[in-house]
Amino acid sequence: ADEADTVSDMTDFQPTTIVKCDTTAGPFTIQLVREWSPNGYERAVELFQRGFFDGSHFYRVVPHFLVQFGISYTNDPELLKLANKSIPDDPKFDPPMKFKEGTISYAGSGPNSRTSQLFISYGSVPSLGRELWETPIGEVIEGMESIRGLYSAYGDMPPWGHGPVQGMIHRGGKAYIEEEYPQLDSFISCLVTEEEADDEITSEEEADAYSQDDEESSEESSEPEGEAFEALVIESTDEVVKVEPLAGTERIGSPMKKEVASEEVVGVTTGAISDMNTIFMVFGGIFLAVSIFLGIIVYTKRRRAKFDKSS
Repeated sequence: ADEADTVSDMTDFQPTTIVKCDTTAGPFTIQLVREWSPNGYERAVELFQRGFFDGSHFYRVVPHFLVQFGISYTNDPELLKLANKSIPDDPKFDPPMKFKEGTISYAGSGPNSRTSQLFISYGSVPSLGRELWETPIGEVIEGMESIRGLYSAYGDMPPWGHGPVQGMIHRGGKAYIEEEYPQLDSFISCLVTEEEADDEITSEEEADAYSQDDEESSEESSEPEGEAFEALVIESTDEVVKVEPLAGTERIGSPMKKEVASEEVVGVTTGAISDMNTIFMVFGGIFLAVSIFLGIIVYTKRRRAKFDKSS
């Protein structure tokens, strides 16, 4: 109840912005809350106001985990420059806010790495919210069924799935997605409909009513925890606009191995590296392991032959 009261207080008495979005999977509405993450809030509001997300795809849809978006097809160089400029991290609450279905936050790659890529959580994933940049900026308040209905059969990006490679989205743009991943859903348009500071509420009874409504809503929407993923995040670049490049691709969480006993998907946290470098690292590790294994076999055979000869 205390946590629900805290979230309700922040939502009801601090500046908020309502954003209504239409997508190919249906409409949804989000509420951005400045108190949760002032720097993240200001950047997100500006991007939505300027149509940055309009027409872009939900390029990473991982059931029971999250959906990620924020690579724009805009031709506005100033907007792209803004979107690629990182913003400072915001202080976390103590204890940190827990992620639940519909929580919205930034992808990132390390301290002060947030730019334009956002994700919506599909549930209470314990690993989300641990990193500095994973500070909630808002939540889905209507239309979560549209988010659940986003096309997800492509899975995560390689090598964990068959989804788009973010670097290729930057290079190939919309044509790359439409040719290689034609079933992915996308934004149609978003409209910032309301920006307000609800600081005129003075009645304790009204405040209690808000807290009670939020608590009941939280209880009704609670669902079993999805598979727990550790965050793997990578920062992205845009090669079309001549701005200072950021290394790699923004990502949040990628399954690396599965513990059979607990059936919990576990990952790793890493710094800013490119998609191709990630793939090279994985296959490089496999190649190294195979090389060592073959070396041991050859060494063992030689030792055995030497022993047989001496006998």
